[in-house]
Amino acid sequence: MVAQAPNWTHREPLPVPSGRFPVGVTTAHLVDSSRQTSRHIPVRPLTAQVWYPAKRIAQGANAPYLTEAGLLDSMMHRKYLDLEPDEMRGWADIHVAAVLEARPETLPTSRGWPVLVLSHGLGVARAHYTALSQELASRGYIVLTLDHPLGGFTLGLDGKVLTPGVDSVPLLYADHPMVSVVRDWALDAAFVLRGLVDRARWGSSPLALFVLDTARVGMLGHSLGGAAALQACRSSTLFSACADMDGYPFGDVDNHGVGRPFLVLLSQPDHDNRPPPRDSAEAAARERFAQMGKERDSTWAAICAHDRRAPCFVVKLKGTGHLSFSDAPFQAPSLLREVGATLSAGRQHRLIADNVLEFFDHFLRGRPLR
Repeated sequence: MVAQAPNWTHREPLPVPSGRFPVGVTTAHLVDSSRQTSRHIPVRPLTAQVWYPAKRIAQGANAPYLTEAGLLDSMMHRKYLDLEPDEMRGWADIHVAAVLEARPETLPTSRGWPVLVLSHGLGVARAHYTALSQELASRGYIVLTLDHPLGGFTLGLDGKVLTPGVDSVPLLYADHPMVSVVRDWALDAAFVLRGLVDRARWGSSPLALFVLDTARVGMLGHSLGGAAALQACRSSTLFSACADMDGYPFGDVDNHGVGRPFLVLLSQPDHDNRPPPRDSAEAAARERFAQMGKERDSTWAAICAHDRRAPCFVVKLKGTGHLSFSDAPFQAPSLLREVGATLSAGRQHRLIADNVLEFFDHFLRGRPLR
């Protein structure tokens, strides 16, 4: 019996965070003047949206889904993720559960909150990880959701939106583009983490009120951002554990392993509950994906074998697709129509969040694995 597929034309509201803490959010803009963005941009402007546990709020302004002026116009102009403008048009009117500039909650001890840095997929807007960011913050993490310049959608120094392009990666990295991008993104994460720790010590409200535990920092990312998360664990002592959500490993990790505890969450089509292929082309496409899945499994098995002292967890989430790790199941469900993502939007979100939380709760908080 074939299960009923999700409604691919109906956009659902983002889930309400399930943790015990209300969520606050603020945005920080930093500039790394030691590295260039492209041949025409000699520095790296970096945006971090900071999601954090907040005090109980009687009233306040809920944050908009898209924070940068002109962002939606840029996304429509560039046919973001090949979506039609009508599917994006309502995003400008969405407000999320988090409250802008809410007063941070304080811990009863001086230890501070554990920190997670979240990196987007190539060409995916930072805003498209709002559901997961809010959920993690509601469970007692400070979450720094990054924008990598020319990798997602971030603000340049002139206030204009820097958008990804087909040639933005090859123009900057001629020889080994993906390896170089992943290394740069890992450096972005370390730079933003250091910058926000400094602002928490010396900056203005609400950042000055944060207490971040820099001994308990993890990184997670989606797609190319997942590869960057593993690279960050490989190359920097700032990060104690990392999670890759459906990203292929590149560079140092592919050759030498991660060296620290890491989690890999993999999308997995639900072949049992998919309708039969409509034609031979779709049947051939499914066969290609099945072969790619076998090759993927072999790759991760080899990486886990590089360093058996570093705990390695590889989890397949049946009924999910590549963009299930973003807000797409809620805000752009058509993107998951053809990939075997047979679970409901809410179920996909819960599966991903629960696995991420169990991993980081164990390695950053010492809680037992289930």
